[in-house]
Amino acid sequence: MSMANDPVEQRPYGVGERPAARLSRRLIEDVRHGTDLAWLAAAAPRRWTDALLAETRFHLAGMMNTIELAIGLHVGDPHIEALLSDLGTGYARRAIESDLDLLSPELLGHLRRRAAVALLLRNDDAPGGPASFAALASGAGNDIYIEALTALGIAEKRWSAPMLLDAPMRPDLPAEHYHDLAWTVAALLIRGCERFPGLEAPAAVKAIARATEQLIGRHDEGQGAFALARRCARSLPSETRHALASAALVDARLLLFAALAESETGLPLDDVLDAMIDLRDEPRLALLRLMRVGDAVAFRAAELLAPLNGMAAGGDAALVAFIEDYRRYTSDRAVSWLDRMSGPRALADKLALLDRVR
Repeated sequence: MSMANDPVEQRPYGVGERPAARLSRRLIEDVRHGTDLAWLAAAAPRRWTDALLAETRFHLAGMMNTIELAIGLHVGDPHIEALLSDLGTGYARRAIESDLDLLSPELLGHLRRRAAVALLLRNDDAPGGPASFAALASGAGNDIYIEALTALGIAEKRWSAPMLLDAPMRPDLPAEHYHDLAWTVAALLIRGCERFPGLEAPAAVKAIARATEQLIGRHDEGQGAFALARRCARSLPSETRHALASAALVDARLLLFAALAESETGLPLDDVLDAMIDLRDEPRLALLRLMRVGDAVAFRAAELLAPLNGMAAGGDAALVAFIEDYRRYTSDRAVSWLDRMSGPRALADKLALLDRVR
């Protein structure tokens, strides 16, 4: 991650020992059950596209910047404050480049989904007003939905801000991921302070830990985008959810679509997002069919998701082939896929691994 106030680079990764290459390798190791299966990565189609990797780096850096600043404001010890200042702004996001193992598979998985949502919004250039509002023009909506959707839109705008690695980003994460990232930043700051001669390490640990606990105690995951999307979906009846699912895709609002699909299918939100950005077509085909998405909107979804799943390399021919497959993909097949995904978690994971090596 560069210290410069420059847009994130999107060049091919893996050359030399650049931070992006190290992060890319760490991301490849992210598997659902958290076991180190990196040696299987070449056989499993889990490739991170350059655009998705760049977006993930942007979100990780921005949230680490914000947490680092907040810890510095709450340490309550002038000596420790001075040491943190001497480390330089953005120390944690630079230090993580050498200690990527601090990032848990669960946190990386969440960052991947978050980055996918943001990338669609960033790339969207559809004209006109939001279809997710227009779909409720008939009065089918309610105040809870409108309020949550408005707040979700604000959160999404923050996610698609200019990609500057030294800029702060609000860490609007679910609680468990916020805790994980906050303690990661705290550990890096403590290790950085230990480099200074004459430091009493216990004092730094105590002050930074206390500040981090204060941040965690005040974190409100209910104002995060994932929670707001769920609030939107749960405020609506089933028929309205189906209509809005298509509208959400027209608006490139992948998170809203995923929340609507979660409420309708019972599939967890994270699983819906993973399915939509999977390199295999069947998960997307099944979810689109289950949400009663028409051919035109399915084409729109495939076009939006192409930079995330490698379909963009196939050009228009790949998009046409996807729609042809979608027309042949029946509701019965979609229900069968959902039954498999809704079974015991361990079984679903094993079946997904088998599908990836076929």
